Amino acid sequence: MFRKEVNSDIHKWDVTVQNVTIERSMDTLYWCKIIRAPTLNEKHHIIGYEALLSRESNTNQPLVHHMTLFECSTKSYPGSDPHSWEVWVKSSGAVCNSNLLTPHDWDSCITPVAVWSIGSTGQFLPQHVGVPVGGKQGAKYYMLEIHYDNPHAQQMVDHSGFRIHYTNRLRPNDAGIMISGVSVSDTQLIPPGQKLYRNIGICGPSCSNVMFPADGIKIISGTLHSHHAGRKMTLRHVRDGKELERIIEDDNYDYNYQQVRQLERERVVLPGDYIITDCAYETLSRKHPTFGGYSTKQEMCLSFITYYPRIELAGCYSMTPVREFFETFGVYQFYSLNMTDVENLFLYNGNVLDYIPNTIYAKTKKNRANMTDEERLYEESLLNKLIISDPVEFHDRTFLSHLKQLPWSEPLFTKRVEQTMITGKHMTFCRVSNVSVSIPSEIIRYPNFTTFVKEPSICPFQLLIDSAPLSMATRTALGSHLSLISSFIVLLSSYLC
Repeated sequence: MFRKEVNSDIHKWDVTVQNVTIERSMDTLYWCKIIRAPTLNEKHHIIGYEALLSRESNTNQPLVHHMTLFECSTKSYPGSDPHSWEVWVKSSGAVCNSNLLTPHDWDSCITPVAVWSIGSTGQFLPQHVGVPVGGKQGAKYYMLEIHYDNPHAQQMVDHSGFRIHYTNRLRPNDAGIMISGVSVSDTQLIPPGQKLYRNIGICGPSCSNVMFPADGIKIISGTLHSHHAGRKMTLRHVRDGKELERIIEDDNYDYNYQQVRQLERERVVLPGDYIITDCAYETLSRKHPTFGGYSTKQEMCLSFITYYPRIELAGCYSMTPVREFFETFGVYQFYSLNMTDVENLFLYNGNVLDYIPNTIYAKTKKNRANMTDEERLYEESLLNKLIISDPVEFHDRTFLSHLKQLPWSEPLFTKRVEQTMITGKHMTFCRVSNVSVSIPSEIIRYPNFTTFVKEPSICPFQLLIDSAPLSMATRTALGSHLSLISSFIVLLSSYLC
């Protein structure tokens, strides 16, 4: 986190939603608003941003869980109507990722330029980098996405967003932000009753070989993002079969403190390298599996990476291939669907009701009136609508009910599932802002590499005990106090080293 600059050449651009009503019944809401960029004839640089948060009058607590400002690549998006964008600018926005409410053109808004999560104060970039904005080639429209988390059933009208700081004094390098980690999907699974259980997301050579310049990109900061179950998060770096020093490592991840991690040394990532987002979760109090999803009662495993020079890579993710996911749990076929249909449902957000006759789906319907929020998530899950036909012993179960019957309390079973998901196959995705560049998804094996081992650090306080040159006369004078002093130093070193 760099301190805010005070300079007459620095301008402010407030990007906020207007009058978004969060009802008491809304546990989770993702709201998207299209914003017109400031009119800048010449290229400028965004040098930092901070959050502008509305607060509920009774509790003084914001309901905003995280926010992202995306650049919209309207020029490269086929069939995009400039008049429609102006209409959307004037509108209050829409629910994000809604097939019914969100215009298809908004799919071009995928390149992050500002990211904020709960507990953060924002980010100000070092003097040699800035995110480009304005000019003839600059984006004309941006999309503000806000995730509201409302576990205490509050009601309020929100006006939150970002204050963007930008300047016409261009810096030497154009910076960018990309998202990496686990693709948000039900195929991300964390069993119940686990002290620590890992998921990983891979950004591999299918992206880095094509998109990274020959001398690589330089990472300057990152934000690690998971939800309530997250306990440890690491951004790992692998090259030529060897893991290099961890880019970011947080062994005490705090959901309420998702600050930007500024690197002391910039890290160069070359074409062919792997970036691995490694997340560990604790679910001791949970009775049922937790899945990937947008609610904070579900989970994510993402890293938001600020780097330079800027390239047209907006996101680099992976997920367990759909077929392998089901086969891990001994399931090979569903009623009315072949596995290709099921894969399409997961990859393209299809509606299972378009495939499954109502007579079959009716078997899974329940009365939702008295359901908890967690129970509604289960009821609405795609996994609760897939009814197993093969193998015969699981016949007529929904896949979700099948998962609930598995022996999650058996450590050998959960460890096998964890290792299968980590070291098995991964489907990788490259999200490129220029739609004329198409990088197909690829199924890869988890890379074989030597794990990085941090060299043990020598604590200066421990050296006082081990090698302090005390004379015999000094030791005699200290007498019984010497052991007390040593104990104090050991205690001090345990806190400070």
